[in-house]
Amino acid sequence: VTGLNGFVGRHLLTTLSGSGSQVYGFDKSDAKNGGHIFKGELADRGALKQALLESMPDVIFHLAGSIKSAEPQKLYEANLLGTISLFESVLETGCQPIVVLASSSAVYGSGFGGKPIRELFKPRPVTHYAVSKLMQELMALHYFDAFGLHIIVARMFNLLGPGQSPDLACSAFARQIALAETHSEDEIVAGNLKAHRDFVDVRDAARALTLLAEKGKAGQTYNICSGRAVSIKKCLEQMLSMSPRRIKVRIDSARKQENDVPFQVGNAEKLCRATGWSPRISLKQSLSELLEYWRQQVKSGTE
Repeated sequence: VTGLNGFVGRHLLTTLSGSGSQVYGFDKSDAKNGGHIFKGELADRGALKQALLESMPDVIFHLAGSIKSAEPQKLYEANLLGTISLFESVLETGCQPIVVLASSSAVYGSGFGGKPIRELFKPRPVTHYAVSKLMQELMALHYFDAFGLHIIVARMFNLLGPGQSPDLACSAFARQIALAETHSEDEIVAGNLKAHRDFVDVRDAARALTLLAEKGKAGQTYNICSGRAVSIKKCLEQMLSMSPRRIKVRIDSARKQENDVPFQVGNAEKLCRATGWSPRISLKQSLSELLEYWRQQVKSGTE
């Protein structure tokens, strides 16, 4: 698992360990969350090849990459060049794993008239991150076509769950609510609350990734989503209703993202047909456990 110590990686580790799999991780951090960790950067082909030769994986879940950077080129270095480095290392070591590539619904961008997005819809990326992920996908399919690497692309929609970075809206709200409860504050700050997103719990997404490794078809792309669009405002209101404090919301226009997609909802029928997957964890449970995670972080002083 590349990026084992990341948000998705930690939950995927739990899922894989529960199935009895022997898990190896490749990550720039060597924090011990379970599994055997090879520390290194994707750009370091030597470290990658050593990790592959020692582990000889049957499956690679490629999660490592970058979501946010003030320098656009960093996104392409991490998401595109890092992926090329991984695939070249796989070829050079003679490994023949199934590779499940974690992509993003960001590649779709906006539009489609509010229709549930299917995999055959033409991508319209509107950010450098989204473009870097689409390029990553195209490169993956090149290695499938040209070299026969067994690569499956998973486009994950908006994830939720405990352990999520506060760089993302719902987690930022949960952190602010937890801090407000602790410090007796009565206000939190938000950006654009009108956007609608398709949310899926990270643990459901981790289960989908493992099912794709078992039952997905190489060279194919699959959406991982709930099939339901919910406004950011509703998510915030749900978490505020879970707090014993009366907390006001102040809108800060500076927090609104440039090129923000106003509405996006996915269609997961292809994934469901191929694997039998369906989401099990409700939005309410995801938000509740995300809020409780931040309460524990604040309580322990690690927020």
